[in-house]
Amino acid sequence: MNDHPELLNGAYALDALDDTERAAVERHLRTCPTCATEVAGFAEAAARLGGASAVAPPPELRNRVLAAARATRQTPSRVAGLRPPRGRRLAAVAAAVAVLAGAIGTTWWVQETRVGDERARVVAAQEESARMRAVLAAPDATLRVSPDAPAGRFTAVYSASQGAAVLTFDGLGAVPSGKTYQLWRVSGGVARNLSVLPPDARSGSRVVENLSPGDQLAVSVENEGGAPQPTSPYASVTMGRA
Repeated sequence: MNDHPELLNGAYALDALDDTERAAVERHLRTCPTCATEVAGFAEAAARLGGASAVAPPPELRNRVLAAARATRQTPSRVAGLRPPRGRRLAAVAAAVAVLAGAIGTTWWVQETRVGDERARVVAAQEESARMRAVLAAPDATLRVSPDAPAGRFTAVYSASQGAAVLTFDGLGAVPSGKTYQLWRVSGGVARNLSVLPPDARSGSRVVENLSPGDQLAVSVENEGGAPQPTSPYASVTMGRA
């Protein structure tokens, strides 16, 4: 009988034991709540591995776990008179530890990445909102409206003191398949890309920085993916002084 079945908990959770070893562990689990809890945790971590995003865990996590496994004294196991080779037992335990560490590390890393991305989006939205309020509240803020926006409104509230404008577009018309809208800043007659809108985008707003009187904000219809320069007539609004 195996004197230390708890050493097989990780391999048991991974279904990496033979019938004799599995029976020994299951007998032990019936009388050891601590090991039963540990096995349940191992199994949950292994299950998450299959559904986790393909993001590599921090290399130092795996290295620390494997180093600890190599440094830990391994107690020989004897199950029903069988004495597996020491190298085979160490390899099985090391493999179980590595896979479980990878599962836990990957899940942790994915969650940390998602939380970090969401936090960055929230901060960016707050900063954008604060900047919009500053431009709109500026004493010299003036509204500019494009007279030829495509089946909608294309406007900008510009403040020369802020050097920025709040660009707003709404109700833009449908575009042919394979086309989309692209936003531009036109300065000195040279158009520079601001952003390529998603094909279904019809409304939105954003702050455009570093504008001077006489600069224009424009929108044109381009192929999906955008163009380096406008390839079709564009609707525009011109920045001016109050």
